[in-house]
Amino acid sequence: MSSTTGKCLCGQISVSVSKEVLSATDNITLCHCKNCRQSGGALASVSVIAPESTVKISGVPKIYQDVNTDSGKPLERAFCGNCGSPIYTASPNVPGIQVIKLGLFDEIPKPGMESYCKARPPWDKPVDNAKQFNTMPTK
Repeated sequence: MSSTTGKCLCGQISVSVSKEVLSATDNITLCHCKNCRQSGGALASVSVIAPESTVKISGVPKIYQDVNTDSGKPLERAFCGNCGSPIYTASPNVPGIQVIKLGLFDEIPKPGMESYCKARPPWDKPVDNAKQFNTMPTK
């Protein structure tokens, strides 16, 4: 299985994801929720939804348990303990899935969906042809 590798800002953590997963437009998402904005310090989080079996992480990220969630179940937010780069998010609602932050990679595919669009600022335009959801969609 061929993969693409990205790394955190300081290079202590690298993440490889299957090219097959990265090439599926429906796996690429832009999340506008407040938690993703705050944890990434950005307008939104662009990520790939990937089965754990298609991801390889080198290095040991720190884990933050995000308990302020819509579902009431904590999200696991992994980040580099040295430089603070977000690495992935995992939810008990979808076991075996990691939401890998695409800011780690040199090439970022166009999102095929956007979640929490209700939290997108009115001046920020939707991604052309992306599916729009006001919460997190369930596949």
